[in-house]
Amino acid sequence: MPNRAPSSASAYERRSVGPRPKAQPELKNVVIFFSDLTAAGAAPMHASIAQKDEQFAPHVVAVTTGSSVAFPNEDPFFHNVFSLSRGATFNLGRYPSGSSRSQTFNQPGIVKVFCEIHSHMSAVIRVFNHGWFTVPNEDGTFVIDGVPPGDHTLVAWHERVGERRDRVTIRAGAATSISFTLPVLEPGP
Repeated sequence: MPNRAPSSASAYERRSVGPRPKAQPELKNVVIFFSDLTAAGAAPMHASIAQKDEQFAPHVVAVTTGSSVAFPNEDPFFHNVFSLSRGATFNLGRYPSGSSRSQTFNQPGIVKVFCEIHSHMSAVIRVFNHGWFTVPNEDGTFVIDGVPPGDHTLVAWHERVGERRDRVTIRAGAATSISFTLPVLEPGP
């Protein structure tokens, strides 16, 4: 009887990734913004999306046009960062652990980011031509300062749900409260 032992491929070293970190609350994947306000010349920002445990973290980042986003590789193996999005098409190439590469975003819109090596990795960057946006805190609260008085449209956006819009009246010198409900289930344990 012939020996039918499984063959082993030793061309690549075996690797394992430690336990995945606890998923961030879905609230951290929401971007809240005013859709009818624009402000040319909003100050550029610096943000970071780490590659750690074969994930992009955070999953969602919001920045102004002209902003730079760093992509540090905190895993013990190579990663790649690329996008084929209309607002920003780029490929930062493959780079090793401990390295970081950056990309500047000059057009407003939604930029979907991926890793060429690990197809399950993705992130989203929302780019705005104004500064009236935020990502909520883990308890769901948020503040957007300096909004001009008047009637405006406030949007809560989530990549899987889309947009929820509400009209809100901003009064000079007064705080305005608003709440949104997005039908997104939290990931299981």
